[in-house]
Amino acid sequence: MANVEKWIKDGGDCPVLWLNGPAGSGKSAISQTIAERCEDRICASFFFLCGAGQQSQIQLLIPTLVHQVALSMPIAKEIIQNVLENEPHIYHQQALWHQLQKLLINPIQVAQKGLFGKEFLIIIDALD
Repeated sequence: MANVEKWIKDGGDCPVLWLNGPAGSGKSAISQTIAERCEDRICASFFFLCGAGQQSQIQLLIPTLVHQVALSMPIAKEIIQNVLENEPHIYHQQALWHQLQKLLINPIQVAQKGLFGKEFLIIIDALD
């Protein structure tokens, strides 16, 4: 947990914290702890849950995160709206990487600059 605490304070050159381990090793508990401690920095989250039906389908991951980012970051919302207007079929005809770049990464980077470099978190749990 000490490494996680260090990453929360100063992610440094590593913008991604990837927790891996066997089922039942506490990854979800750590994700929940991070979410609670960093509540003011979270711009989106997605917690997969086995047996939750449609709510935990991978196809909903990017649209759900995009929606949450648009709600929490007005500057990002404008960029997202422009992308959706210019590429109305982005969810159905573009690769996931393209969707991720255009609808999440770029808008968040622009919004962070407008907020004087404040760093935001996206938490995704149980992606496996």
